[in-house]
Amino acid sequence: MNDPAALPGTTGSPPATESEPGGPSRLPGSGTVGTTIPAWSLRMLLGLTCAATIAIMTLWADPNAAMLVMLALSAAATVVRPASHSATVFLGFAAFTVLVTDPGLSVWTAGAVLSVHATHSTAALAAVLPWDTDVEAAALVPSLRRFAVVQAASQSLVALALLIVP
Repeated sequence: MNDPAALPGTTGSPPATESEPGGPSRLPGSGTVGTTIPAWSLRMLLGLTCAATIAIMTLWADPNAAMLVMLALSAAATVVRPASHSATVFLGFAAFTVLVTDPGLSVWTAGAVLSVHATHSTAALAAVLPWDTDVEAAALVPSLRRFAVVQAASQSLVALALLIVP
């Protein structure tokens, strides 16, 4: 039963290769995988978004050393274990930093909104991917679209607030 010609619906010829015309890369819907991204690169992106959030919080809110340590430790935990509640803790510390220091509305608000949302979205994606897997780039497109739509609305509100608030 291992003979392809013996299976119903097959011709018995070997499958086409990438170099042959009509190979798997040219057959839409044939079950082939497009460009993939290693899952560790999403963890690296998560680390960069956490670092950006910490940098923006530092420049905007001027937190004390204890708050910076809490942010850094929770960011490290978020990168290592994104499926845990560490991302929630990290983003909670970021919000707490702004609440306690009361930096006021400024252009840093736009950066904070962007970095916090990027951290949240990237952590959600990294949470469902094991370290040693690859994800098809096309599978990330819906998440990127949602991210863009939410950012367009959020940044518009920040810009409006900057215009209205003296």
